[in-house]
This record gives sequence, structure tokens and C-alpha cells, in this order.
Amino acid sequence: MISLGDGCRKFCAGLVACVALVGCANGGPSTPAGEGKTAAGSGTKVKPGKAKSNEPVSSAVKVDADGRKWLGDIPVDVFFDDPLAIVADSAKVTPAAPTTTEMPAEPTPDKPAPTATATAGGMGSNWKDLISIDQLQSETKRIRNHLTVALQSGGTYNGHYKELQVDGAVLAAIANIIVDHPESVTWKPNAKYIRDYGLDLSEASKALGKEAYEKSQTAAEKVTAVLDGNAPSDDNIAPKRPFGEVAHRAGVMKRIEKASEWMRSNIATEGKFKSELEQIQNEATMIATLGTVVTDESYESAGEEDYKGWAKNLVDGAREAVQSTQDQAFPKFQSAINKINKACQDCHASYGNG
Repeated sequence: MISLGDGCRKFCAGLVACVALVGCANGGPSTPAGEGKTAAGSGTKVKPGKAKSNEPVSSAVKVDADGRKWLGDIPVDVFFDDPLAIVADSAKVTPAAPTTTEMPAEPTPDKPAPTATATAGGMGSNWKDLISIDQLQSETKRIRNHLTVALQSGGTYNGHYKELQVDGAVLAAIANIIVDHPESVTWKPNAKYIRDYGLDLSEASKALGKEAYEKSQTAAEKVTAVLDGNAPSDDNIAPKRPFGEVAHRAGVMKRIEKASEWMRSNIATEGKFKSELEQIQNEATMIATLGTVVTDESYESAGEEDYKGWAKNLVDGAREAVQSTQDQAFPKFQSAINKINKACQDCHASYGNG
């Protein structure tokens, strides 16, 4: 009887011998599955060997009466037919993908909401930063008084018709501002009528003669009626219209030019400056306000960088002039006037007067 220890030693010895014989018990090593097969994990192609089917069976193998092959006391059929192929099994085991724990995103600090950029077409309460409701009323009153003088007759009309074009454009601009201004006036609910009648006045006063005079007079009478509190019955007028549709830029720019010219011509000394502080403030305020109006995108070229730059310089200069009256600083006023003048010259050199 063979002991367990002797059996294990004989089994191991037989396995070593079988591996050394390279499958001699079955007539030679098996051929790899195909040319160019790679060894597991090596990435290198392996060349197949030739089978030796005619190699004699090793003398260590005995065959019993039943035809069963034995290697010593161990039957040969307990071994794999091709032990090298088993050892060198090229089947690849795909490793599991490494598990990664997704870290939560770093909290980002809240970004402040972008500051809304006010435009002339919808500045709302920002109009108050430029001009008070009293100043708008004062300019409206000035225009109304001028309409009375200029439209007394066909002759007076012919002498003032170009000024009426400016009056109409400025009235339309003021009415548009009044709609969005946070402060109120008695005619604010009817500002849309003043706006459109101002446009009618600008259009009617473009020529000399009786017909143009009568059309201008009709438009002016409608303006006066609304300012006096008589609401028109016409409900077909749009509540809002862009500045570029109703306030002709040429007329608005003429009013700016008139204010600038008055300050340059009349305020030449410090004494005159201090005696006209209120009027200077009003004229400079009108420049800043109307300068802002003409930056509205509804005007042609208003989106161009040069245009925007010169308009900004104009408004900045006007606001500096207003500040100079509050500080009673004549040198500041002179600097502001120079800035206004240069902005106008640069702009007109490229864009003309309209």
C-alpha cells in the first residue's frame, strides 16, 4: 500500500517529468491557437512551434493489460493533455475599473448680479439724476412762450420757422422723458400727445409759406391745449415710441449747440459766471439731458464706438459744468466748456449736424 506522503511525492515527480517531456504521453505539444498570438500580459507576439507527432513515447510510461498508460504508480490520464497551454493560458482578465468617488464641486461664491445699464429709451429713475421735473417744466414753458411769439402771423413764422423745428424736436424728447421720469406733472398722463404733436411741429415747419405756417400753427395749438389740461379724444396714439422716431436729432443737437454757444459767448469772466449760476446750471443740464437722449439706440450710428465716445464726453462736460456752479469754481467751468466744445467739434467733423 502506498502511503499519502509517498503518493504526493510520486505525483509531483510525475508532473515534473510530464512537463519536461512536453506532452510526450499524447504525441507532442499542442500548437498555439494562431500565428501572432500574444503571451498574456507581454504584448509580444509568440511564434508557434512544430508538432512532433512521430516522437516515440518515453520508456518511463507503462501500458497495462487494459491499454491504460501509467507513469510509475500514477495513471497518465490524470494529467492535462497540454499542460504548457494551460500554464500559458493567454486569456486576459480585464481588471475592474478603479472606483472613483466623485468629489462634490467646490462651492463658488455668489456672483453679484450685473448692474443694469440704463439707456436713453428706458432710463426710468435715472432721468432724475440728470434733470429735475422743475427743469423740464421750465424748458417746456420756454418753448410754449416761443411758439406764441413765432406763430403770431405768417411773417413771424417765416422769421422763426427753423427755430420751430428745434422746439418740436425738444418737446418730443421732453415728453418721452416725462413718461419715464419718477416725478410727475399735471400733463404726464397725456405726454404721448405732446410727443407726437411735437413731431408734427418739427415736420410742418420745414418750409416757408402759408401752408407750412398753418400746419405749424395747428400743431402748436394742440400742444397748448394738452398743456392746459385738455385731453385729446384720439386713442390711436402709441403709449411709447423711441426717441429716434419722434425727436429729430438735428433739432435736438441745435438746442445743445444753442446752450453751448450761450455759455461760451456770455460767460467769459468770473464775475459773469457768478452772476449767472442758475442760468448756467439750466443750460448745462439741458446739454447733459439731450446729450443722453441722442445716445438712444434708435438713432442711426448711436452704436458706433466713436459716436458713443463723443456723446459721453459731451455729457461728462455738461455735468462738470453743472458741478462747477455748485462749487462756484470758474476754472472748472472753463475746463468743462472746453470739453463740451471739443466733443461737439469732433462729432460734427465725422457725422455732420444731423
